Amino acid sequence: MMNILLPTDFSENSRNAAAYALQFFKDTPCHFHLLHVISVPVDKLTTGYMSMSPTVKENFNDLLSWLETIRTNPDHKFHIYFKADYLINAVRAQVQEKQIDLILMGTKGKTNNEGVVIGKHTSDVMMKVKCPVLAISEHATFKEHKKILFPTDYKIHYGSKVLRTLLNLASLSKANVKILEIFNSETEPSLEQMENREFLQDSFSPRIPVLQTYYTSREQNPKKILVTNRDVDMIVLAAKNLNLCQKFLRNEEDENIPFINQLPLLVLHG
Repeated sequence: MMNILLPTDFSENSRNAAAYALQFFKDTPCHFHLLHVISVPVDKLTTGYMSMSPTVKENFNDLLSWLETIRTNPDHKFHIYFKADYLINAVRAQVQEKQIDLILMGTKGKTNNEGVVIGKHTSDVMMKVKCPVLAISEHATFKEHKKILFPTDYKIHYGSKVLRTLLNLASLSKANVKILEIFNSETEPSLEQMENREFLQDSFSPRIPVLQTYYTSREQNPKKILVTNRDVDMIVLAAKNLNLCQKFLRNEEDENIPFINQLPLLVLHG
């Protein structure tokens, strides 16, 4: 069975992410590990913080009751956890203890304002926890993932561990993958980039992904680069390629770009 971690602050965004998870994995046996964290420094912990408050218990009960009403697979099992700790520490511990295959969470929580597309907590989990993260917008509704966009500049080598989640999710949805090649100049790709390209394509064999090439020296705004890819159902980035992640998550004015409002965003680790 798959082990999926669902961090929750009981907001509508996190509830929507949980519903999305049940629909996405409707045909897959799963343990869903629901985690609520109160961020309290360890040196300030008191006995009162160590156990669930009546409010948290009530919120969990409401969430579980609702999930039971929308569950369609009897092999979906729910487990609840409460931690008083820093969020990253708590998530890392759960990933290790429960052998988590995927973290699925909302793009933002109840503490983020309307203008924020990806909240700080979600961004921190994406970049700091070595586990694949699938972030779901509050505006996203589930549909079969038929076209997955994978931007890359081939400056890192994608090992089998990094690609495993992407290949599994693509297989689960019978999705096609479009590799969006991002090169900094017309002198690229270098020999190393070409080797990484060949390895990546071989990893998808026998289905070869669609290739689409852009030179960022000509077009610096990633929002404009994505205009021709409005028909995709998911965007995938590799956390190891930090520069590319930051380019696609923010534009030159350091503001989040709006395409993520509608699309699931998968960040791979390895």
